[in-house]
Amino acid sequence: MLNYFGAKLLDNFNQAFANVPSQGMLLNADGYWLKGAKSEDEWGFMFPNRKNHTFGKTFPQAWQQISQKESGQFQTAEGMFTFTTVYPLLEGQKSSTGAGQAFAPSQNQIDTKSYYWKIVSWVSPEMLMAKSNRFLSQLLLLYAGLIGLIGIGSWLLAKASVNRQMAQLELKQSETELRKLVEREKILKTRLSSQIRNSLDLNTILSTVVVEVRELLQIDRCQFFWCHQEDESTSFELSQQACAPDLPEPLGCSPIQNVEALSEAIVQGNLLCFDDIATDPWLDFKSRNLLVTLGFKSLLTVSVQTQSGRLGVIVCEHTRALRSWSDEEVELIRGVADQLAIAIDQAQLYNQSRAATAAATTQAEQLNHVLHNLKQTQAQLIQTEKMSSLGQLVAGVAHEINNPVNFIYGNLTHVNEYTLGLLELVELYQKSYANPTHEVQAYIEAIDLDFMAEDLPKLLTSMKMGANRIREIVLSLRNFSRLDEADMKPVNIHEGIDSTLLILQNRLKQTSGNTGIEIVKEYGDIPLVDCYAGQLNQVFMNLISNAIDALDSYNSQRTLEDIEPNPSQIVIRTQLRNPDRITIQIADNGAGITPAVKQRLFDPFFTTKPAGKGTGLGLAISAQIVTEKHNGAIWCISEPGRGAEFWVEIPISQSSTLATTSTASLSRV
Repeated sequence: MLNYFGAKLLDNFNQAFANVPSQGMLLNADGYWLKGAKSEDEWGFMFPNRKNHTFGKTFPQAWQQISQKESGQFQTAEGMFTFTTVYPLLEGQKSSTGAGQAFAPSQNQIDTKSYYWKIVSWVSPEMLMAKSNRFLSQLLLLYAGLIGLIGIGSWLLAKASVNRQMAQLELKQSETELRKLVEREKILKTRLSSQIRNSLDLNTILSTVVVEVRELLQIDRCQFFWCHQEDESTSFELSQQACAPDLPEPLGCSPIQNVEALSEAIVQGNLLCFDDIATDPWLDFKSRNLLVTLGFKSLLTVSVQTQSGRLGVIVCEHTRALRSWSDEEVELIRGVADQLAIAIDQAQLYNQSRAATAAATTQAEQLNHVLHNLKQTQAQLIQTEKMSSLGQLVAGVAHEINNPVNFIYGNLTHVNEYTLGLLELVELYQKSYANPTHEVQAYIEAIDLDFMAEDLPKLLTSMKMGANRIREIVLSLRNFSRLDEADMKPVNIHEGIDSTLLILQNRLKQTSGNTGIEIVKEYGDIPLVDCYAGQLNQVFMNLISNAIDALDSYNSQRTLEDIEPNPSQIVIRTQLRNPDRITIQIADNGAGITPAVKQRLFDPFFTTKPAGKGTGLGLAISAQIVTEKHNGAIWCISEPGRGAEFWVEIPISQSSTLATTSTASLSRV
């Protein structure tokens, strides 16, 4: 397109000086010929062997005046020079390479006033001399001849003056045409190329094309159609159109959809141009009458061939008056079609890239979902195995301990009765035989009968308390595992928490290496809750164990002086959240949790504990039990340095309407 306009520009320049006796030249700002007297002197800045072929080298005296002024006319020994300055760079293209070699990279950015051309008209001394000699000869002949010839000489002088004025006028007209060409190029680049290539949306591109082409050519209507070929049939689908705002009424139809000859030519890639449809010989009588009946007067169509194989067509229509399509306009539309084909291919590549990216993203999401399910399944298997092992252990321990404890506990009652009876018998013997034998008296003193009589009942009571303690531990183990309760049933939540605390009692006591942890119970008045007791107890075990681990780790970094004013403490609080739900809060006053860790608390296999001290499944399993098994929610409230508080919220009855899902629950962490 640029080559075309450049050729047109130079052709118009040559035509401007075709009938003028002077020699027309077009120079750039450095004095190189863009158009000169000799073709071998032109474009010297592009060829190394023409570096010295400049106007300044050939006409140094004239170049000194031309380069310093905008326009003017003067005569030197080198001839007569008429010149003016033009600025080809308009708004929308404000840069030039400025390079000394063709196709060299840009050296700087300049504005429109910094880049200019010089149009020079040169009349050689020889031509001036010839004209002058011819003129003098005529004057001598006229002067020597008749006085009437003086009038003829005057007429010739006047004619010469008119010719010079005509030359100047033609030069101005040439400059005007040049400006129009540059303006048309500017319009093409700024209003079409930039807008088309700035968008990768196909509909936006097509809409921009029809609007800008209609405004650029000032036509009644511009349309873009997609051409679809199936088997032997051809159909056209209207994609975008732009109509003149003052058009009385849209036609509602298209010529290519009604005239078979037009359709065939478009499919073959031909450009069709009709200045006057009513008289154009290319159309047959039937097609011509049909188009005239539909209201068309002038028509221009150009096919848009894309690399992807899609075929489109730009249709320019004029319906209110005849429109003569110039060669420049035809070539402009052809260039637009070429640019549009490139833009369509780019848009399709972009859409294909987006589709591939979306497919890859979907596949990645599916893989993440599968991985998440795999981790959940693995956690479930570990939990099942863990609970199964715990159940077997508890069953064995409970069975082995419960039988002898029941035997001991049952016999303690009889032992207590027998002991009391024997002590009463001894007392009766002492009353009946106030003076025992020396041997009996010595034995009474040896066994300290009075202390035995006083301590033996206490000893039996302690044994009974110990047996009761063992029975409570066995009961707590059974309550914790709930091996006999596979179904959901109403359960006392406080019993499950107390059983968990009983099992963890040895970790809460103060030892030589541990300052001990205080348990604060703030139990509210809550009803029995429908739940899987064994699984819910596992949640309490995980949360309380994590709180103990956090406090132990925190205390290992503190001195006794720091611990005494702020001793380790775990607060367990239960309350009725609303008529349908309860909450269990387990809070510690440890070091707290960072936001980054808090976001991953419930991820399977995530742990902050050292290797070998944590699997990263405790909280993940707890979240699964609470959300999936009990339709509840679990979340954490914590800040560094202010401890951590875990909330467990579950419905009282699973048959009630639930508002919390597992996804919503975890989002509150």
